[in-house]
Amino acid sequence: MKLAGLLENYTYEILQGEPSVNIKSIHHDSRRVERGALFICIEGLESDGHQYIQKVIEQGAVAIIVTKEVEIYDNEILVIKVHDARETLAHLATRFYNRPTSQFGLIGVTGTNGKTSTVNLIERILRHSNKKTGLIGTIENKIDDEIIPTAHTTPDALELQQLFAKMVEANVNDVVMEVSSHALDLKRVWGAEFDIAVFTNLTLDHLDYHKTMEAYRDAKLKLFMMAKDAVINIDDPVGSYIIEKAKPERVITYSCLNNQADLFAGDIHIDIKGTHFLLNHHEKAYKVDIQTPGRFSVYNALAAIGATLLRGVAIEKIIQALSKDSIIEGRFEVIESKAGYHAIVDYAHAPDGLENVLKTIREFAKARVITVFGCGGDRDRSKRPIMGRIAASYSDYIVITSDNPRTEDPHTIMDEVEAGVKPLSKTYVRIEDRVAAIKHGLDVAKKDDIILVAGKGHEDYQIIGKTKIHMDDKEIIKSHIQEA
Repeated sequence: MKLAGLLENYTYEILQGEPSVNIKSIHHDSRRVERGALFICIEGLESDGHQYIQKVIEQGAVAIIVTKEVEIYDNEILVIKVHDARETLAHLATRFYNRPTSQFGLIGVTGTNGKTSTVNLIERILRHSNKKTGLIGTIENKIDDEIIPTAHTTPDALELQQLFAKMVEANVNDVVMEVSSHALDLKRVWGAEFDIAVFTNLTLDHLDYHKTMEAYRDAKLKLFMMAKDAVINIDDPVGSYIIEKAKPERVITYSCLNNQADLFAGDIHIDIKGTHFLLNHHEKAYKVDIQTPGRFSVYNALAAIGATLLRGVAIEKIIQALSKDSIIEGRFEVIESKAGYHAIVDYAHAPDGLENVLKTIREFAKARVITVFGCGGDRDRSKRPIMGRIAASYSDYIVITSDNPRTEDPHTIMDEVEAGVKPLSKTYVRIEDRVAAIKHGLDVAKKDDIILVAGKGHEDYQIIGKTKIHMDDKEIIKSHIQEA
């Protein structure tokens, strides 16, 4: 494929060589470059692709894209300079794979909380309606029934377009994907043709990257500037901001507070087995049952209902699908013990998520609430004392432990969490080892207590230093309950 054709109507500067060169593949990872490849130099947080130019030339690269002046000793190599390497990668990948997102319906879901649950609910409703689907998310990527491992919430632009192309080959009808603020800011989804964008909410998270809530909000907004239609949570004030700025062609609003929303949930009842509510839509009321407890589960269901309505699914089919299949791995998963207490595993790793889960538990808890949690290392430190304060406000007993400490000292992280716990609670312990911490939480539990193990949800690993080790909260709980 001629590089000049892929770059048509795109701004670039030729530093040397002939742009009509044929390229066989595109790479930004020097380790994957083979003969006939185009290599795009991306300046990352830990390495700079410009450092590997000589290496990729020796491996057979025929063209290099740079963002700064470089010295190359092979005059036969095409060298092109661009302003933004990440945008160029996305542009070229989209064209190289023949604009795959133009060949199916694409739904993107963004927000601080609820992305994974909403994406999975949408995909299940579509499958229930006999659609062939693709899914891209935190837990897994899927093409119909084929599961593909995932490393990031949103793959980089090249991997993403490759995955989209595979979905076209598999004749999928609809693809639903989580779209993180990092992915939007780093232009991983640049060039993707979204039919629908869904907004769940915006709360404190990722300020280590975005620095301000305004920057975080505006990163999310980018998805809605790329999409035709939108589904918006208007109980979050950012929802109105998105509608005003993006001006979608069609918009479905949803709410648990405002009965003027297109989708309004009222008469909400929650117990440990699930949630029940009345859905008001077009002056009709529908009874909805979902298998996950919590008001946040209602919001996720409303978002999924809105998206699938826009994709033409009948509301009766949507409600039927939700009643049958709405449990999401690692999201408020309930495990019952023979001793009469319940353990709940949830991915809540930001203040709002933890507060939502604990508030829900408090609605039906008959006895004590025991919370086992920690905070991730090398991430936003500001939320640690906030999460400690939330845990202390809603829990009777707290076990502060490690999450993914990464390269930080686990005790430093625990100190910062404890700073939020200590002023409000004397009933807490610190246990660095997460396995021991979970077992301790289970050992002190009595009949009717509820133990929340928060932070990792579906993850089956822990990152200590730069090493990933196997560790699964659910596995630990189930094994310890059986042994007790």
